[in-house]
Amino acid sequence: MRQYHQILFNILFIVFCFNATGQERLEVDNETFDILKKASESALANGSILLSLTTHQDLAWADEISKCVIWRDEQWISPFMERLEKERGFEMDIEQTSIIQEYIERHPEKKQEITKRLKEGRMLIGSTYTQPYEEMYFSESLARQFYLGKLWLKNEFDGYNATSYYNSDVPGRSLQMPQLMAKAGVDNMFISRHERGVFDWLSPDGSAVTTYSPGHYIDFYNILGKENDEAVKELAKQVLVWTDGYNDIESEEAVMPAVLNFEPIWDMGPVENLDPFLTLWNNLTEVENEDGEILNVQLPAIRFSTLDKFFKQIRKSSKEIPSIMGERPNVWIYIHGPSHHWAMDHSRKADILLPAAEKFATVNALVDGSYSKYPIDLFWQAWESKIYPDHGWGGKGGVSTDNIFLQRFADAHEKSKQLLGKEIETLASKVKISEDKGIPVMVFNSLNWNRTSPVVCKMNFDPQSAKSVKLFSKEGKEVAVQLENVKADKDGFLKSAEINFIAEDVPSVGFDTYYIQPSKQGLDEVDKTVESTFENDFFVAELGNGGISSMFDKQLNKELINSEFFKAGEIFTMKSEGNGAGEFDAVQQPTMEGFDKTGNYQTKWEIIANGKVFKTFKFRQPIRNSVAEVEVTFYNQIKKVDFDVAVKNFDGTMYREYRMALPLKMENNTVSYEVPYGVVEVGKDEMPGAAGERYYTPCNELHPRGIENWINASGDGFGVTLASSVVGMDYLDPTGNGLKGTILQPILLASRKSCHWEGNEYHQTGHHHFNFSITSHDEGWKHTGLRFGKESNEPVFAVVAPIQYADASLNESECFLKVDNDNIIVTAMKKAENEEGVAIRFYNLEDNDLKVKFQLFDKFNQAYRTNLIEEVEAELKLKGKDLELNVGKFEIGTVKLKKSK
Repeated sequence: MRQYHQILFNILFIVFCFNATGQERLEVDNETFDILKKASESALANGSILLSLTTHQDLAWADEISKCVIWRDEQWISPFMERLEKERGFEMDIEQTSIIQEYIERHPEKKQEITKRLKEGRMLIGSTYTQPYEEMYFSESLARQFYLGKLWLKNEFDGYNATSYYNSDVPGRSLQMPQLMAKAGVDNMFISRHERGVFDWLSPDGSAVTTYSPGHYIDFYNILGKENDEAVKELAKQVLVWTDGYNDIESEEAVMPAVLNFEPIWDMGPVENLDPFLTLWNNLTEVENEDGEILNVQLPAIRFSTLDKFFKQIRKSSKEIPSIMGERPNVWIYIHGPSHHWAMDHSRKADILLPAAEKFATVNALVDGSYSKYPIDLFWQAWESKIYPDHGWGGKGGVSTDNIFLQRFADAHEKSKQLLGKEIETLASKVKISEDKGIPVMVFNSLNWNRTSPVVCKMNFDPQSAKSVKLFSKEGKEVAVQLENVKADKDGFLKSAEINFIAEDVPSVGFDTYYIQPSKQGLDEVDKTVESTFENDFFVAELGNGGISSMFDKQLNKELINSEFFKAGEIFTMKSEGNGAGEFDAVQQPTMEGFDKTGNYQTKWEIIANGKVFKTFKFRQPIRNSVAEVEVTFYNQIKKVDFDVAVKNFDGTMYREYRMALPLKMENNTVSYEVPYGVVEVGKDEMPGAAGERYYTPCNELHPRGIENWINASGDGFGVTLASSVVGMDYLDPTGNGLKGTILQPILLASRKSCHWEGNEYHQTGHHHFNFSITSHDEGWKHTGLRFGKESNEPVFAVVAPIQYADASLNESECFLKVDNDNIIVTAMKKAENEEGVAIRFYNLEDNDLKVKFQLFDKFNQAYRTNLIEEVEAELKLKGKDLELNVGKFEIGTVKLKKSK
């Protein structure tokens, strides 16, 4: 390692001392001669090649995280910091904020020096905390990349304004990422594994960021690895590329980019060739071809730069930059989704619970009239854990890396549960309750619309106090209740039970109160007689081998299921070997080798719950390498069916993948799914064509897809929405047998090898649990599908028998934030950053501008429209507790509310 440090030091020292002191002549072949002639006559001849110098390592790919932290310090940042001190011409980029945080933890004495280099414009730090799989995170987690990135940098480095986002490696872009960047004041994006060029990447609202792809991020590294004449030819070819559609304003300096992105584990030959090649290129004045013909050449000088300077100049020197709009589905979804089920499960739960906890912590602060108890530090720690894992799963030392990523997601999940529990319990204690009505149950809704949803809460009973319970609304109306997981003494008195009911019309970002009354009447006998047909007010269903063979919607008069090959809720397994990062142009597909499904066997159904609220059927079936357990729950008061699935005793056999099938009797369909701050319709909202470089499959043909909460299929007169606990979702026939209809398929888990050649195997031996919910409705996902999908994954939260504060002042039902337009989704309601106030973030689902009114619980006298990281852009007018806003089509908006002292 010391040898590497010294080589790099010597190379860079020479590089900065090479200031053209002579002339170079090179013998080249005729093809190179012609290319150099064209380059010398091009607009770039008197321009510049702006070379950005960085390294791309993921958090840990070359080795374990702790080792990579040391390497980044000793072999990259520290030597480069020395060069910044000694050579004024030297500049450098650091791809992401977490890397500089690691460095400062090791070298706190360097913080002032880094601040100085940032102010000089000789150092760039990327605007996000890490370089994530963008579709892996829910909306707010993606936004917080800029809080823990750009906002943190601004606070820590005397106002440094990070304007560039590096996501060098991942072949995938989320639909609304350009708008998030633009709203955060981030103008530039560096990507790779995409066709070479500079283009504006647009979000549906029209927001754009200027994007550069070199093709692959090791493009310039590979040029340096060639012999001199070949290296000169390859770079000269790129000169011609940057005069075709770019650099066409004569009065501006013509520029082209080069990014030397390397890692210490790679062959250092190309890096060692940096000085000789720069010396050759910058001093090359003559070339001679195979025929003895001599040409005087004029080539653009290579000089060090930060990437943002290239972006700024290419926008000035080019009349028009081409544009791209749409989702680029991530072809690496198999790496992080089904291959890391336990980690993704923690991640997705924290994605839901953390914003919910922030909303109710904010409500508590408003009720108290003080932010003194708002747990700022704990929220920051939770968000840091939530968004820490980047795209570098596996790798060399991948067992350690994957475990750390799992632990960070688990930490975020646990902290979010603690935060939410404390906030709703505190809020419940501030409610004026009527003890004569019974034992209070407060039901909290974190979504911004009134909702009717299942409630489940556990209650412990005093000895000999109750054999059953009755439940009443605050108005005294009796509500159907069902007890499950009952524990009772020998006389039938309850010790504990799970109380289930349907809460109706729970207020938006608010709560409602119910009351439990103990009863000495014994529990009703439960009929557990299994019949093949089940019927309620919504469905007639048939229990088949391996799943539900028929589900007839009585309201729509439609059969939903095509059971020709799969049943609804059927678990099946296929072979899924996977493949290495970057070596393929489409998501790998499973094969029928070793295929098995629950429907291959005679299914023994049983009833495990049957009451006034729901009825649950269950079967358990061994299939290849595991045991599948499926519970299907039909609700009596709401149109909802739950599929709770377990893959148990999985033996870790490599290259097995498990999926659940939802085969729909729908041949002419549109498939749509939720993404951060938006919805993608398959075949319509992807970027056009293929991404290029080595990716030749058209983007609209890529599958599976990464989803946030739900996926919807609509056509043939009906729609079905499936809410999912997993990120990976497919919708096309996986068997190759030409099955008819649409088959929605959550991908449960897969056992594969890390895509690093020295990486670990993902056996995932053991038990895995998954949750899905479905409903049927008229065609389309607005608004039944969207609301159902979000409600199914973001439950109402219950507090039983809270301690009532002496000064309790809240009513039995309160709404803390209401929005008068169904197309507005609120993703955050939190304490404002660095000051007292409330920040609210939302997005518009509509392709139209809207006039929206936010009705607030508290009265504010200052309101502002802000950017994504809450920096004020414009003042807004308040009307009492109402805030009226004009919201643009597909806009992600943030507002800040304050009270003057």
